[in-house]
Amino acid sequence: MTPFLIVDNALSHSDEAASTALTSESQAKDSLTEGVSLSGSTYRPVLRNRHFLALWLGQMASQLGDRIVFVVFIAAITANFGANDGYNSLLYIAFTIPAITLTAIAGVLVDRWPRRAVLVSTNVLRAAAVAFLPWVIQGGLGGILAIAALISIATQFFVPAEAATIPAIVPKQHLMAANGLFTTTMMASVVFGFALGDPLVGLFGLESVHWAIVGLFVLASLLVAGVTVPPHPKLTEATSLEQGLWAPLWNDLKEGVCALKDHPPLLNSMIHLAILFSAVVALCILFISFARTYLYEDPVMAVRRFAYIVSVSGIGMSLGALGVPRLSKVIHPQHLVSGGFLLVSACLGLLLLVSQINNEPITMLQHWPWLTSRVLTTYGLALVMGMGASAVAIPLQTRIQHLMDDTMRGKMMGIQFTLLSTSSTVPVLLAGYGVAWLGLVPVWLGLALLLAAIGLETAVKPWTETISLPSPSSGDSALC
Repeated sequence: MTPFLIVDNALSHSDEAASTALTSESQAKDSLTEGVSLSGSTYRPVLRNRHFLALWLGQMASQLGDRIVFVVFIAAITANFGANDGYNSLLYIAFTIPAITLTAIAGVLVDRWPRRAVLVSTNVLRAAAVAFLPWVIQGGLGGILAIAALISIATQFFVPAEAATIPAIVPKQHLMAANGLFTTTMMASVVFGFALGDPLVGLFGLESVHWAIVGLFVLASLLVAGVTVPPHPKLTEATSLEQGLWAPLWNDLKEGVCALKDHPPLLNSMIHLAILFSAVVALCILFISFARTYLYEDPVMAVRRFAYIVSVSGIGMSLGALGVPRLSKVIHPQHLVSGGFLLVSACLGLLLLVSQINNEPITMLQHWPWLTSRVLTTYGLALVMGMGASAVAIPLQTRIQHLMDDTMRGKMMGIQFTLLSTSSTVPVLLAGYGVAWLGLVPVWLGLALLLAAIGLETAVKPWTETISLPSPSSGDSALC
């Protein structure tokens, strides 16, 4: 019996009846909504779902901890080993390598382990890892990097387990609203998580700030422990766990890849979401050159202020995430995705025209001389661009969940998040070297044209809302 089964058995004694009721309720609702449209609903019925509410609040605490811990690790490295961009890069690599190499495998294992046990155990593991930070620092930089890698490894199991749990506890007609809430908190954690790191260090000091992060992960584990997840079929198969865990791993991974290959609507949605994510990450780099070229004469000021543009776009994503589920009741999700890509593309094009706007300080804002008309226009376009990104991300993620078979959610979510993790690394290199070789404008326009092309393709391509995935027991399906 695996440790995850032991954890799940301990948790299950208290709510076996609740699990049965939730399973019956989920099956009944799915039977009524089998052909349901991807159009959304309001947030009220989703927030009344206590299992979803516990998972959502747990996600909020967990993601805040993930963001803050990176800032605290940077501060700890700087305080103990000096300011060194090379050390910071090593920390980024320590967090990123598990995300690229492990997520797909973690997704396969999530389909073979009780999901609630994975959610609880990964948060407990991250809390324990952070708790040892003061002692690890004494062992040198390698100790910090090892703890960072351990936290990242645990996260790679938490993410697909969380994503696969949402459609298991939320009826299909409410998935748009559920994904809207998750996207809102995800974007908010990016904006506020990094912003809270420095104040927390100042409040608690480097010697004690790690306890605040430990508290967030412990809170997350307590919250997700209250989530009753209907048992997925993989756990009910006699051969799934007791007769071997690692032997079928490669076949399961191939099964997920082959299922994607055989069902283009699902694969295309994942690819389009990865492209959007790549564009967002690339813009985080491109905005440095943009601020230096168009907004600030002082390059040091440009490096300091470009983060405000990114934060404003994050706020736009959060606002968009709140509105997309309601818009999806009157606008088809296909049109939301297409319009979102085109809106982001249009904003990118308009941003290149801000050079025509006065960049002198505004009289009414004399206490903030750097807030010129050109800067404020940039913020406005970044806000709208963030809303457009939400119009793409939420319907696509909902469609991905809608098209998946429950027996394959974990492995497919693992593959998806592997794509997203890769998308968060490659654009950093392409954007930086692209600007160095070609200049900002060609790279910027190329990105805008790519997003416009995808938006137009989405508008004219048939939008499939249901597919039939092969059964995991079909044997040959794992061989492509």
